[in-house]
Amino acid sequence: MLGFADIWVVLGYCATLGSVLFCLVYGIVCRHKGTEEKDGDYREEIRWEREEIDLIEKLP
Repeated sequence: MLGFADIWVVLGYCATLGSVLFCLVYGIVCRHKGTEEKDGDYREEIRWEREEIDLIEKLP
């Protein structure tokens, strides 16, 4: 079959192509999920720093 000596070589090629397709689909579906979390974390951090600065300014 296509010059492959063993069925395990064919299965290895099929597994490799399957994993490539899975990674492509997963990357396309999940490409925007990471950026949304980073923006939210960054805004929360800025809010905490503003509160901390306000508390420090109120200290005698």
